[in-house]
Amino acid sequence: MLSPETSDFAIALDKITGILNAHGVSLPEDLNPLLATKELLLHTDSDLVLPQLKKIENLVENVANLNFDDIISNLKEVERKFLPPEIDPLIGEIENALNSYSSSKSRRKRYKFGRLFPSLSAFEAEDETLLFIGKPSDDSQNPAYMEDSQVRGTDNNSSIPVGLTYVGQLLTHDMSLDDTSQLGESNQPRRISNRATPWLDLDTIYNFNGVKAPRSDDDRAKLALGNNMGNDRDFARNDQGRAILADRRNDENNNIAQLAAVFMKFHNVLVDELRASGVPERKLFKKAKKLTVAHWQSVVVNEFLPSFVEGTTLNKIAENGRQFYNNGMARSGMIPVEFSVAANRFGHSNARGRYTLNEEFDRVRLFPLSESELDRNLLGGVPIGAERQIEWERFFDFSDYGIDNTGGSDQFGGLQVARKIDRLLARPLLRLPIGGPGLPDFVLDQENQVAGMPVVSLASLTLLRGKALGVPSGQDVARAMGFVPLTNDQFELNNPDEIVLPEPLDEAPLSLYILEEARIQNEGEKLGDVGGTILAEVVLGLLERDRASILNKNFVSPITNSSAVKMADIIAHIGWVDLPDNS
Repeated sequence: MLSPETSDFAIALDKITGILNAHGVSLPEDLNPLLATKELLLHTDSDLVLPQLKKIENLVENVANLNFDDIISNLKEVERKFLPPEIDPLIGEIENALNSYSSSKSRRKRYKFGRLFPSLSAFEAEDETLLFIGKPSDDSQNPAYMEDSQVRGTDNNSSIPVGLTYVGQLLTHDMSLDDTSQLGESNQPRRISNRATPWLDLDTIYNFNGVKAPRSDDDRAKLALGNNMGNDRDFARNDQGRAILADRRNDENNNIAQLAAVFMKFHNVLVDELRASGVPERKLFKKAKKLTVAHWQSVVVNEFLPSFVEGTTLNKIAENGRQFYNNGMARSGMIPVEFSVAANRFGHSNARGRYTLNEEFDRVRLFPLSESELDRNLLGGVPIGAERQIEWERFFDFSDYGIDNTGGSDQFGGLQVARKIDRLLARPLLRLPIGGPGLPDFVLDQENQVAGMPVVSLASLTLLRGKALGVPSGQDVARAMGFVPLTNDQFELNNPDEIVLPEPLDEAPLSLYILEEARIQNEGEKLGDVGGTILAEVVLGLLERDRASILNKNFVSPITNSSAVKMADIIAHIGWVDLPDNS
């Protein structure tokens, strides 16, 4: 550790003190940037002090100007580049103090969660019952209620390319983040701040909750890409392998990380094209960002929604307007909990347990189920080498570009498809290796462990989050929307051959209802009436109320010469897929 007597530390403090004196900065002691910087430096190796000095100078300059968003951004950039993970609590304390002090000064609009149906009562069930519904089995030969297994004999393949599962995850990151509600407690959605901006503006890539995306050192109009292994398709990373990016959720797993990198690369390609067309340097970043966001919104509208929502539902909304997510809700950017913890979580059912990324990285589990798989899985948070690089023709349909990649009878041999939408989740998703600090003990599954750490069921977490936020039952929501509700018997929820509940349930949690509704109404290929309507109305409503969105502009893509864009178009344009030579 660095001691206060070292020359590097003395030089750093002298320079910072000089800046402070020049600006006459006077802040409460607990916010004194000199003290904060001292604490940062005390936990930093001496040979890293001087390289980070410019960032610290920027930090102090921003303090002098009360530019609090940039203060937090610079603090986090110092953390990401130079500090080990153990220092996270220190950074959090400094950030919280700055946030508290600047709340009355910050101009950043704070968005909220809310209810789509505020007059409906919350679904009630004991935590024990919800944990039981979503738990994994103790023996894979006897799968649990929400667990898929080969033993079931189910053909759970849909016709949707697997890549769209992760388009859905990126959309979730782009629209919402609730990091304050507590499991096991009653939370009021309207009092919960949404840390994301809801407008499908790729804040998850560019500027998330005050943290700006790093720029390229060689071209400040471009986003920084390229890890220390020489892979320019991965994020920039520090020496500990941690990604340097605006929203760390985009490094949760290998697949979402590489999809986020696609949009960052697309931005950079657009910079080159705009520069070549004569756009002034000072406008390049802003124009490339605007175009990237427009293409992202077009993918959501023209590929993602039609893939998962019935055409009749989309046509009904287009012809009659939104019936439930009204203009007042949309104008304020409110995210309904019926969307955030129910309709928008259908992608958990889509996710496969294994993926083939390329010929060498074949049939690899999304998350490890045993110690033997700890070194071969798709967990994020590590640099991505060539062996883990996705061949995108295995994730998206490139048939319009002359690539026939059906793979024959081997579902891993070519273009892979997502799982159907129903209550059955792939086994790794009921055994998330995230047990430990940050989650209440009652959600941890001590009977199922990976590397000595208790696992957590994603199905159980979703059910418990719905209860914590007071989400109504699926049947109540269906009635409120004018649909004939399905029954728990149709979900086999009261079927002793499937599950024996600790308590009988007359109705079902909304998230479970939406999954089973898709199975019953559409054989799992698309969402049903309730799920599809909520998903489409919220997404389209936010785009309609945003004056800058493609729904309010005459958007024409320069890469397709139309308003419609698909992921294959973007990936082909950046050159991250080998297209056939038709010359």
